[in-house]
Amino acid sequence: MTFELPPARDLHDAASTSPAFPACEASARLADLATLAAAILQAPMGVVAACDDERVLMLAGHGVEGGPRQLSRDHLIVRTWEQHTPLLVLPDMPADPRCGARFYAGVALRGRAGQRLGTLAVFAHERREAPGQDQLDALVRLARIAATLLEQRHLERRALIVSQAGEQAREAVLVGDRHGRVRWQNRAAEQLFGSQLAGQPLFSLFPLRLQSDQDIAQAWLSGRIEGSQHLRIVAPDGSLRLLDATRSTWRYGPDRGVTLVLHDITEAAHQRAQLDRLAHYDSLTGLPNRNALLDALERHPDWGVALFAIDRFKWINDGLGHVVGDRVLQAVADRLQANADADACLARVGGDVFAVACSDARLAACEHHATSDAAMVPALVRNLEQTLRVRGHEINIDVSVGIALRADVRGQGDLLASADLALNRAKSAGGRQVCRYQAAMRTDALTRRDLDRDLRRAYAQGEFELHYQPQVELGTGRICGAEALLRWRHPQRGMVPAGDFIDLLARSPLGAEVGAWVLKRACQDAAKWPDPDTSVSINLFPAQLAESLVAEVQMALAAAGLPAERLELEITETIALTQDSAGAEALAALRSRGVNLAFDDFGTGYASLSMLRRFRIDRVKIDRSFVSGMLDNGEDAAIVRWILMLARALGLRVVAEGVEDMPQAAWLHDHGCEEAQGYLYAPALDAAALQTRLLAQQAEMAHG
Repeated sequence: MTFELPPARDLHDAASTSPAFPACEASARLADLATLAAAILQAPMGVVAACDDERVLMLAGHGVEGGPRQLSRDHLIVRTWEQHTPLLVLPDMPADPRCGARFYAGVALRGRAGQRLGTLAVFAHERREAPGQDQLDALVRLARIAATLLEQRHLERRALIVSQAGEQAREAVLVGDRHGRVRWQNRAAEQLFGSQLAGQPLFSLFPLRLQSDQDIAQAWLSGRIEGSQHLRIVAPDGSLRLLDATRSTWRYGPDRGVTLVLHDITEAAHQRAQLDRLAHYDSLTGLPNRNALLDALERHPDWGVALFAIDRFKWINDGLGHVVGDRVLQAVADRLQANADADACLARVGGDVFAVACSDARLAACEHHATSDAAMVPALVRNLEQTLRVRGHEINIDVSVGIALRADVRGQGDLLASADLALNRAKSAGGRQVCRYQAAMRTDALTRRDLDRDLRRAYAQGEFELHYQPQVELGTGRICGAEALLRWRHPQRGMVPAGDFIDLLARSPLGAEVGAWVLKRACQDAAKWPDPDTSVSINLFPAQLAESLVAEVQMALAAAGLPAERLELEITETIALTQDSAGAEALAALRSRGVNLAFDDFGTGYASLSMLRRFRIDRVKIDRSFVSGMLDNGEDAAIVRWILMLARALGLRVVAEGVEDMPQAAWLHDHGCEEAQGYLYAPALDAAALQTRLLAQQAEMAHG
């Protein structure tokens, strides 16, 4: 007879899929216990059920159809789960359509720690007398055996899961016995150490000679210190591997041992080392970088620093290409390394800027003993300025140096930033200079910062104005053009002198925005002038010389309705020398569209002639420094005559700046100069005053 009596759904109802349970000795014994329990109580059916992950599973049964399976919530064992204390006997249950059983006796199975493991129960389909005490005592004794078997089953299951997980783990796992010999290893461990591991001492797998700290490694392997450890091994292929090792102790009864979990971090360590090198070394030259230099300065509180910069390095990159430029930088690094010593730190801290950090005494020696061995900086400069031969080119470089001594900077700011201020001063002095930091430089830098902030505010609030200095024909005195000059009307300071802000604006990114505003406003004002032949000249800021200048000029001309022939753009040699080919191409494109180009301050630099050819200039402007001295100084007069002669030969127009008296104007006119501007004719006028002046001139010309 079977237990499943119609319609007894609660005794055999199961999930749609029945989980598979591994056969083992514990499961066979549980089936025997179910049979014994049924026999003791003379019942047709016996069941051993267990709780597993919030499910109730029938593990073994006697007189019950089907194999092990999950019991439904309506099953009698599940419904009475909490009622066992630990024994529950129901000899005469009322008839229930959900259950065909009328007799039930069950014992709650508990582990040694008191946790609920399952139930040992017997069933009958008819009511019965309550079992005797001897029967119940025997059932309880069987329940204790069943609980032991269930605990054994849990241990077997856990061991199987742990074994499978350990076998498939990516980390290597080694299990050692109380004598420190390997008793079990997973596949990952065999890949690291080889397959012949059983019985080997754990110590022998990690040779002390390979460890970074042999004492700590030995103490850790022997269990005298805790935590994780980095250990090195030699893999079967001969490669050196770095492992992150953790250790734990296992116990089973009186026996014990150790388990090592090993994670191979060799590649990760290599990547970290590479990242560390990238963080502290320059990839092009191999020198330490800014981060490494700062670390060295922090370790040596008595060190100062000197910054070496290659003057006009942009010419090398633009003229010979970046490959040659990179090779020059590498050659500079090689020369620095060849002539420095262990008591100094070298670094590349910028594009063409190198640093040498050492004691203040060695850096200061250059001021008083420039040719002595103690003077490190002059010796390095002399070596760096020797001719380089790179890819078939002979290259001569000049070097500017900025020095900041720790004694000069202490408590006043960042050492490296102070050296940078000194370097900027050396460069602004024309290059090939050695400049030592002084506190006034920081004050000047702060002043420039404040001025830059004020300039941005002034532009945003519309404090800039355009004034115009007339340009006249020397033969007739007629105003033929005007130069647009930027002025700043400060709400508190009044009219700020141009010399106080123009240079800073020219070096600021704001120069591009202000320059665009000047271009637009000058075109609008010039379009209102009564004489259609009067031109307007505009000084360009360096930031404007880019491809976008073409569209910017065309938009300004179109918006104002001004012909391109009435606009003249002025560039200086300083601007021209700092521009790449894009700036030259933009100016060439504008000239082809009718815009005139002028070379301001002509003759003040040594590259003026090459600039005439590169930028296709229409007019040159004689600098006021030559005009002011030409009547008293033969050299100034010779330069002016040379400029006028060159202009005639090249078909260029000439305008002289800074003309202040009639003798200067007469001399210029006699020597062929056509136009002039200066206080003799008018200072810079605001737009309204110039308009009035032009209207008056037109009226005079109309009345002959």
